Amino acid sequence: MRPILSRTEFLALIGTRSVTWDQRMKPEVGEAALAFGCRKPAHVGEYPALHAVAAILASMMNHFTGLELKRAADIVRHTWDDWLTLVIRAESFPHIEQYVCIAWLSSDRADPPHVAMGTIEEVAKVCPPSESPLSLISINLLLRRLRENARRAGIDLPKRLTVDPNDRQPTKDGAPRSTSTARPPACASPRPSR
Repeated sequence: MRPILSRTEFLALIGTRSVTWDQRMKPEVGEAALAFGCRKPAHVGEYPALHAVAAILASMMNHFTGLELKRAADIVRHTWDDWLTLVIRAESFPHIEQYVCIAWLSSDRADPPHVAMGTIEEVAKVCPPSESPLSLISINLLLRRLRENARRAGIDLPKRLTVDPNDRQPTKDGAPRSTSTARPPACASPRPSR
């Protein structure tokens, strides 16, 4: 079972003040991104740790790429299964960097960016030529920052935030079986609403 964080713990993990988070959560603002494509938590005041990963990823996209926070949050919500796969990969193989890449295909920032995810080699294979330098956001760095924020706030996070693809799940008769290790495509290029 993954830990459920209180609102106070969640805000400490993402480094955001309560009033700022409330503003981002407003439907007309739309700047909140949570895991599994959510705009708000399923239960008031309860946040799985992966919600913090989504919120930090949207903030990093905004900070490192200049993408408006609303558009960054839209991308995080629409590509949740892809970046969650990167988190699983980063936790399983921490020595292999995993990236979310934002590439602007034209100089018009009103056009949606191209989004690619994976190792640097996977990103290089699927990214088309860009009008500006590629913006790479390291999922491994994001996880290190999240854990540092947790340490400073006195929050005890589990060793893994995701499932271990090597864990065995019992079958109906009790015998172990392997879980699927299939992964989604390395690239996703959503068309978030403007």
